[in-house]
Amino acid sequence: MRARAVLAWSAACLVIVLSTTNPAYRGLVLAAAVAVVVAGVGLTRARPLLVAAATLAASTAVLNLVSAHVGADVLVALPAWLPAIGGPYTAEALVYGLSAGITLATALLAVAPISLLLEPSEVVDALPGALARTGAAVAAALNLVPSLAASFTAVVEAQRLRGWRPRGPAAWAAVVVPVVLSAIEDSIQLAEAMEARAFGSGPRTRLRGPGLGWEDRLVVGAAAAAVALFLAARALGEVAEWDPYPFLSPPSLAPVPAVACLALALPSWPWRSRASTA
Repeated sequence: MRARAVLAWSAACLVIVLSTTNPAYRGLVLAAAVAVVVAGVGLTRARPLLVAAATLAASTAVLNLVSAHVGADVLVALPAWLPAIGGPYTAEALVYGLSAGITLATALLAVAPISLLLEPSEVVDALPGALARTGAAVAAALNLVPSLAASFTAVVEAQRLRGWRPRGPAAWAAVVVPVVLSAIEDSIQLAEAMEARAFGSGPRTRLRGPGLGWEDRLVVGAAAAAVALFLAARALGEVAEWDPYPFLSPPSLAPVPAVACLALALPSWPWRSRASTA
C-alpha cells in the first residue's frame, strides 16, 4: 500500500462530502469510511476513533438543537427569558445539526488512515518536492500526539510508583511539567537531527521506491472515478440539495451518485490485511 493511494482516497471522501448538503450521500460516504477504517486497522484499534466520531456527531447535533431555535416542528419549548437556552427546540434544528455532525465525523474518518496506516516518512515522500518543508512540518505534527500520549503514560506510571496520587488540579503539575519538558527535549533532539542531516541546505533528495502496485492503482482509480461520477451527476442536476428549514423533508437519493459514494468502500478489500499486520 502506497501513501499516494491513501491520500487519493482521503481526498475523494472529503471532496464528495463537502460538495453536497444532502445527508443521504454524506451518510453513504460515512459508511464507506467506517468500513475502510475497520478493515484497515481492525475493530479493536478503530473503536476509540469510532466512538470519537460518534461523540462528535452527537455533540454537534445537540449544540445546533440548543442554539438554533427555528423550524416549524417544535419538540419542546423553554421560556424565552432564559438566556441562551430559552426558546423552541425544533426537529429541523436537530436534524440539521445531525447532518453537520455526520460531515465532521466523515471528515475525521476520511483522514484517519493517513495516521493509522502510514508512517510520517511515507506521507512526506508522497508529497511533491515543492512541499518538502511543509511535509517535514506535517510529519513532525503527526508524531506529536502519539509521542505526547506515550510520554504522559510513562510519566503517570513512574509517578504512581513513587506514591503519587491524583488529588486535584494542583497534583497534576507533577505529571504535566515532566511531559512538557520531555516534549521540549524531543523537539530539540529532532532539530539537531535535522540539522545534522543538512535539512534545508539544498534541494530534497529521495530514495526512489517501488511504484504503485495493482491494488494501489485500483484504489486511486476508484477514488478518481467516484469523484468524477459524483461531480458529473451533480452538474447534471441528479444530486439534489437539501435544507430542513423551514419545514423538514426527507433528502432525495439518486442511484448514480449513491453508487459513486459506495465506491469509496472499495479499499476495505485490499487494505483488510493491515488489520493483522499493523
